[in-house]
Amino acid sequence: MSVKSFRYEQVAQKIEENINILQLRPGDKAPSVRQVRRDLNVSLNTVFQAYSLLEAKGLIISRPRSGYIINSLGSSLKIPETKSRPMLPANVEITAMAVAMMKNAKENGIVNFSILAPVNEFIPITSLNKAVKASLSEAGNDNFQYPLVDGHPNLLKQISVLSLEWEKPLSPDTILVTNGGMEAINLCLDSITSKGDIIAVESPTYHGILQSLERRGLKALEIKVDPQNGLCIDDLELALANNKVAACIFMPRCNNPTGSGMSEENKIRLVELLGRQNIPMIEDDCLGELSFGITKSYPAKAYDNYDNVLYCNSFSKTLAPGFRIGWVSAGKHHLNIEKLKFGSNISTNGILQDAIAKYLESGFYNKHIRKMRNDLQGQMIKYIGTINQYFPHGTKLAVPKGGLSIWIELPAGLNAFEFQKKALSQGIGICPGHIFSSLEYYENFIRLNYCPLWNNKIEIAIKNLGDIAASNL
Repeated sequence: MSVKSFRYEQVAQKIEENINILQLRPGDKAPSVRQVRRDLNVSLNTVFQAYSLLEAKGLIISRPRSGYIINSLGSSLKIPETKSRPMLPANVEITAMAVAMMKNAKENGIVNFSILAPVNEFIPITSLNKAVKASLSEAGNDNFQYPLVDGHPNLLKQISVLSLEWEKPLSPDTILVTNGGMEAINLCLDSITSKGDIIAVESPTYHGILQSLERRGLKALEIKVDPQNGLCIDDLELALANNKVAACIFMPRCNNPTGSGMSEENKIRLVELLGRQNIPMIEDDCLGELSFGITKSYPAKAYDNYDNVLYCNSFSKTLAPGFRIGWVSAGKHHLNIEKLKFGSNISTNGILQDAIAKYLESGFYNKHIRKMRNDLQGQMIKYIGTINQYFPHGTKLAVPKGGLSIWIELPAGLNAFEFQKKALSQGIGICPGHIFSSLEYYENFIRLNYCPLWNNKIEIAIKNLGDIAASNL
């Protein structure tokens, strides 16, 4: 099944093909930016992104006043592989490990690549401040009272508007506002699972999901994720045939930590597979709006004709992590989740709900997301180029299709926990791969957040990480 690539990736591939056709040798000049723009009828920005990607891969290098020339090193970018392993349910024991990792990085990380959240430079702080002030100052509003358990009516409406392009848009009365995306996922788990149940998860997957399973005494059944194309549905089919799976938790649009994404065809196939077998799917789409594709990417929920997808999202990765505003649209499980929400904390902060609703209503959100995606792509290319330059031979990574992080496979023999300790001793926080699996599969992998704004300090930190890796081989 074909996988859609990004425009700049297509242009980069075409440039690489032309280099091979022209039999250009190391030191020769690559086709000029203006020539590529004219020949392929694309924007200058797209051409520059394509050349930046080729530079990150090591195929070309830039020379001041000379343009781009062919690099003698050639392309050294290699893609990590998630190996197929026996699919057996496992008890989860990673909470202590994950908490220690996050705490150490927060306390000791001068440069922190471990926390997956946008830095302030990516947050529309001025506009959000205006929206908060408006929510506080409007006469006669009810924002100082308990909000409705489902959420602020205006926010429910605005979230619904965000889904209007979907094949199956969300109605406001099918949405419930939560304290961040994790509360949405936890409410779903409490609604549809019981202690001892087997839950299919991606491998690797977000450690917060594994922590939620651990607290509830649920078993994780790990399904392989391809670092570029997302969840391997063939492996899922095999797992379902051999195990009594109570539910699934997947990130079809943008996996954390790999940044991979499924094609629209595969999302439809996934929804239909689980719908036919009546196995609920909790969809974590908190990074979905940060997909970089040239064509619009939709969540699996957009294709849910079975009312079987419990859709979870939040504004933590796109607007304001500190607001802790998320939501869930749980289909036929909505009423039960509403009861669970009321019984746990009654409702979510009304003032912040109203503030985000006002911001969405202003029409700035879509423009903000487009700019944020474009800026993140630029960040990602700079990070990949520097990792490729300074990390030792044998390092592998894939170009993310969205999100905020790069999934890196260190050379064999390097232990990510030991790597993390040595990085922290130099004031650098990273996420070791162990915490993204219930079975600690990824002992020589790390996740690195490329959101911290690029500067000389960031480059030095990445160089130091490369030196640590090289010195421990």
